[in-house]
Amino acid sequence: MNINEISFMDPKVQLCPFEAYKVVREAGKVFVDPATGWYVITDYDLVRTLTADTTNLSSFTGILMCKRKSEVQDKLDRIYSEEGYMPIPLLVVADPPEHKFHRSFVERAFTAARVKKLEAYLENVVDEMIDKCIGKPEVEFRSDFAGIIPQIVIADLLGMQRQDLPKLKVWTDAVIANQDQSNSEQRQLELAHTICELHRYAVAKVAQYRENPAECLLSDFANTQVDGRHLTNQEVAALCEQVMAGGNDSSANAIANAIVRLIEQPDLQDLLRNNPDLIPKFVEENLRLDAPVQGLFREPKHDMEIAGVKIPKGSVVVLKWGAANRDPAQFPYPDTVDLQRQNAIRHMTFGNGAHVCVGNQLARGEIRIAIAKLLKRMKNIRYSRGANSVIRDPHFFAWGPREVYITFDRIDSPDE
Repeated sequence: MNINEISFMDPKVQLCPFEAYKVVREAGKVFVDPATGWYVITDYDLVRTLTADTTNLSSFTGILMCKRKSEVQDKLDRIYSEEGYMPIPLLVVADPPEHKFHRSFVERAFTAARVKKLEAYLENVVDEMIDKCIGKPEVEFRSDFAGIIPQIVIADLLGMQRQDLPKLKVWTDAVIANQDQSNSEQRQLELAHTICELHRYAVAKVAQYRENPAECLLSDFANTQVDGRHLTNQEVAALCEQVMAGGNDSSANAIANAIVRLIEQPDLQDLLRNNPDLIPKFVEENLRLDAPVQGLFREPKHDMEIAGVKIPKGSVVVLKWGAANRDPAQFPYPDTVDLQRQNAIRHMTFGNGAHVCVGNQLARGEIRIAIAKLLKRMKNIRYSRGANSVIRDPHFFAWGPREVYITFDRIDSPDE
């Protein structure tokens, strides 16, 4: 692959970016993407340092979820203001101190201790999904298993009804699709209308929990005060967008990525089935190799220099976690699964510093339990449609299959 032919906006590169990462990293620590002018960082140490730098770099670039430069922005603003709530920067796209204020409303639901208490609940959810798949001759794993588990978990944690899951999926898909910079004008408008439906739903639920508090995140949004104030409806709408998008799509991709790796390296299936204590290590290696979010964006607050490259204020810096995770200087033999790797947990998949993914412990729990249960109840997991079993869509930063067709032999007895 020739570096002069590489752009991370190229759909062919997006379908499998890892060779491009290698070429770019070997050429230098900062790569200027010819299609966008964005400054792409692939070196592990540099990505880790810059991800935690809130002094010089802002997370509010306008690229994700918030106001972007667009000829249809006036129309979009009208839709949001009349049908829902105007987008505001928070969590992923916010800087301190606002970032800390909004994060405090959600992080209590996603601590390691809270996830530990959810263990039996997560096992029941996974078993419920396997029960629905186990008798089928073929399963489209991404939609019928990997995509449903996080939807159920996030809906339950938020305090939404499971009967609303089909609508929640439509809304989550719209939030994810809204991040695509290549959307047509018509597509942008359609997505705005759909996202406003989520806004109205979330705000109505919060109003209900204000009258009748319960043990769920939306009730926390309704009744908790931080620094002496409650969340506004606009903040509730924006928080729900991010919690649903992060909790659903990323976890679904991570579980789907794991099954693809287990199928393409079938020896791992028996190894993990016979040595379940290795499953957490496999989870970390899978997250390292196949980060469901390949990176995010930063904007310099002033003219600055990164690795000897002058970068003007207002530029876009892309921190490529997926590339950092395969940096051989940090992870020897980076393209292989090594269940004895001592530093695997230092992958960048969940970010670093103030912006480390608030739901990382929940995601780890979902993936670990899903893999353990699948291996306990299925064997010889394999593709059902040969070379056409995995279907991917190009995306600048999301990494995971749209469809994965599998078949398997069921294990009717745990001792089989």
